[in-house]
Amino acid sequence: MSNPLGKNVPHSDVFDPTLLFPIERVQSRVRLGIREPLPFDGVDRWTCYELAWLDADGYPVVGIASIEYPASSERLVESKSFKLFLGSMNFTRFASIGEVAKVIREALQTALNEPAISVLITPVSEWVQCQLATPPGECIDSIRPTAHHAVRLKSGEEEVEETLYSNLLRSLCPVTGQPDWGSVVIRYRGKVLDRASLFSYLVVHRSYQGFHEECCERLFSDVMTACAPSSLWVGCFYTRRGGIDINPERWLAGTSRPPPLGRLARQ
Repeated sequence: MSNPLGKNVPHSDVFDPTLLFPIERVQSRVRLGIREPLPFDGVDRWTCYELAWLDADGYPVVGIASIEYPASSERLVESKSFKLFLGSMNFTRFASIGEVAKVIREALQTALNEPAISVLITPVSEWVQCQLATPPGECIDSIRPTAHHAVRLKSGEEEVEETLYSNLLRSLCPVTGQPDWGSVVIRYRGKVLDRASLFSYLVVHRSYQGFHEECCERLFSDVMTACAPSSLWVGCFYTRRGGIDINPERWLAGTSRPPPLGRLARQ
């Protein structure tokens, strides 16, 4: 299948794993100057809210799917193609929720050529446990930089350990040019980041065209350059598009990954 992004694609009621469209990660990483071995560990975590299928008796069932695969995979999956793939399951019978998860996992393993894919489906009976989360750390969104603040990230000499976040994350789809919105959390130990420069950087980033995963890797790389941290974790938590939110995380080798952040209010 060709990339369906930006195209009028008819909905299919026939289950079709070939709807999945993989994208090679190397293209965006070359643009960012990222080479092997990767300077980070990481995962891409997706939450799919528009998941439905038929049970063994032909009755519709809905669930929420949480999918995670490593940043080391050669490919990522294009989100519109994944929405179309999930939509093709709507009128297919499955014996159990476990079979649905297995089918999704195997389809992604094939499309991405990646065995380490986790799929967890939350049934309706457990939705009451899905609580909203708040980003950890200090919010920088009230900062008002003066004119002399450059858009390049800067740091001071003081060594700190802190967590900063912003709800002003915005980027543009590299195909359609449409905006994607989200929140970013940066947890690091190193030379103190100049918060005004971080604010200005995120304002300029609002016009950057790249997939969510690329944007997270760009942020990671620029923070690494700015403050030479001994510990760094960057998480980007994007709002839903097509019933799917995408949450890439990247961290410096040896850094402890924090517990997965739950659904934010805008997600």
